Amino acid sequence: MSPFPLLVIVHALAATVWTGGHLVLDLGVLPRALREQSAEPIRDFEAVFEPLGLTALALQVITGLWMGSILLPGFHGLFDPANPIGVLLGTKLLLLVATAALALHARLRLIPNLTDANLSGLAWHIRGITAVAIAFVVVGALIRLGGVPGLGTGPGG
Repeated sequence: MSPFPLLVIVHALAATVWTGGHLVLDLGVLPRALREQSAEPIRDFEAVFEPLGLTALALQVITGLWMGSILLPGFHGLFDPANPIGVLLGTKLLLLVATAALALHARLRLIPNLTDANLSGLAWHIRGITAVAIAFVVVGALIRLGGVPGLGTGPGG
């Protein structure tokens, strides 16, 4: 039996945690913190979410690479315009690099130096990581749909 269906389920659940957590942070916690000009709600959220979120991200990386190796053996055709799935998988890898860069920046620079006075800088970071998380979901859905509809690379295309 192929591990692919289980990989898709674990990947989707981990993406739900990662993306959902960032949406809660961006749309729920951040506006209150900005309104109150207090970094405390952000710190409280991070303390609870970080272990779960980073575990979810790690699961996404593991399952994503595994599924990528199944869909694109040896990752041949990665970023090849003639291979729509290769382009989408390459896009996911670029989003992963952006996520890693944002995560490192937050962990090493923003969170340790977070104060009520510099909260607005973190706000832009939170919005960026949330946008990247949503892009991950969209590109992942396009992979499962077989490409980009309307561009000749997916259903109806």
